[in-house]
Amino acid sequence: MNNIKMQLIETIVAILVLTSEGTSENSNSYKAAVAQHASMGSANSPQDTVALNIAAYSNITKQAAAQGAQIITFPEWGLFGDENPQLKRETIIPFCETIDDSLSSPTVNQLSALARANSIVIVSNVCEQTEEGKLYNTEVAFSETGNLIAKYHKMHPWFPKTFDTPPEEIITFTTSWGVTFGLIICYDIVHSQPVKDLLSLGVRHFPYSVSFPVEFISSNGFRMFSKMKSVALLASDLGKGGSGLFVKGKSVGTISEDGSFILGEVAV
Repeated sequence: MNNIKMQLIETIVAILVLTSEGTSENSNSYKAAVAQHASMGSANSPQDTVALNIAAYSNITKQAAAQGAQIITFPEWGLFGDENPQLKRETIIPFCETIDDSLSSPTVNQLSALARANSIVIVSNVCEQTEEGKLYNTEVAFSETGNLIAKYHKMHPWFPKTFDTPPEEIITFTTSWGVTFGLIICYDIVHSQPVKDLLSLGVRHFPYSVSFPVEFISSNGFRMFSKMKSVALLASDLGKGGSGLFVKGKSVGTISEDGSFILGEVAV
């Protein structure tokens, strides 16, 4: 009889443990990181510049993943170096690649490998050149297994003589933990689209690559956007400026010891 009671107690305890694991705080949130990265340049070639910054991305990603991050966002123009090649069409072209599911282009191939090696979702800004010669400021997202799961072309280019304006597109992706994210880039945030359509689809989480030079304006602007739209904005601002995890008007992240990223729990 005592053995039966003990087995019953053990079974009840096991059920309680499993139940508590399934309804823990983590099931109602995910851990996100945003990079605080200042793009570095190489005197050798655009390819060396990208490689230099990919190496920095790798270090940041490894640290963030080791601390439990499930998704990390990198800044706009974070791979292009410190000489602002995005200012002119002829200087950005060497940084642009064809982007498709084959992942045959060097930059997206390396980003895919980085996501796979660290079992983390990566959102990064790149430049795409199409077969027709169009240049797009582009956001790509990779799953934990390295698959390309989303590609978005910035709808409102800041440098319209450098980047082409794409047809309107609404791009989302859903992670393995069930959260749907919508993609926008920098200047898109002040326009009604694509934000309006994303919100109408029920999207409330936004990885956000941005390059804004004034920290006070950017960080407060991002916070207000998250409050007014009642969303989570995972903002990675180029340099060490206005990056942050902003959830419905509140900043929820803490800066890493080396200052290279911000990490925090984001409520679903």
